[in-house]
This record gives sequence, structure tokens and C-alpha cells, in this order.
Amino acid sequence: MSAGYLTKTDPDFGWEFEAEDFVFARLAEELSAADRTEEPARQQAVDRVESLRLAVSLHAAYVDPDGKSWARCYTCSGSNGFPCSTMRFFTRMWRHHPDYRPGWNETVDGPDGPTWWSRDMMRVAECGGFRNDFLAEQAQGQTSPSKGDQVT
Repeated sequence: MSAGYLTKTDPDFGWEFEAEDFVFARLAEELSAADRTEEPARQQAVDRVESLRLAVSLHAAYVDPDGKSWARCYTCSGSNGFPCSTMRFFTRMWRHHPDYRPGWNETVDGPDGPTWWSRDMMRVAECGGFRNDFLAEQAQGQTSPSKGDQVT
């Protein structure tokens, strides 16, 4: 390990991996359950877990060739916080699991309800993405939230 990195005796050692460890553990449980299922449901469950593992891997903590954690997402910019919002949203799939930490998604599940940004993202998700959201808004004679994007 590089100098300056937390040692295993430090109480904060590994904190940056907790959300991704939680998600990968739940996916391993789902894969184990899938292996006890009959086809075609088994293959559908395996495909789901494999796809989620690929997506989660893109939002895992970046560790350099020296083994030092950069405490930032492999994909997102450092300004997105850590764990990144994508990893936090992955944890939310198992929010009723005893190891889930509500703080991972306080922007959605906080005592005051979802933040304006989370409400906006949920609306976009319900529409099926930004393109469909834009088309729905355009059809109602409203301006796209991206203010100026054009459908070509």
C-alpha cells in the first residue's frame, strides 16, 4: 500500500467499499438463488445478475495499480460524491435488507422526502429516459428540461 493510505487498524479502513460490498453480496445471493431455479427462469435471473454486476463494476471505487483506493467512482467525476449516486441507487434495490444503510439514499428516502433533483430523476425514469421525457414535454407544448436540446 502507498504511504498515507489507511491501515487495517484504522476504524475507517475500507469505508469506501462498503456500498459496493453490500451490492456485490446481494448479487451473489441472487445468483446462488438463481442456481436453485428451473429454466428458463434460472437463465433470466443469471442474465440479470451478470448485467447488474457489469453496471455496478463501472461505479466501484477506483483502486490504482499500487492498491491504493482513490475513494472515487471509476466512472463518475469526483464531484458526484462518494459512493457515487449510481452506486447508492444500486444499494436501494435492497433497502429492506438488515445491512442496508439508509444514509446511502437520503436524497430519496430522507425524512423530508426526495430532493427536487431526485424527484426530477424519478419523473425522467418513469418516462423511460430523457428522450421520452423531452418528447412528452414537447407534446404538451412545454420546454424540455434541458432547455434547447433538439430532436434530430
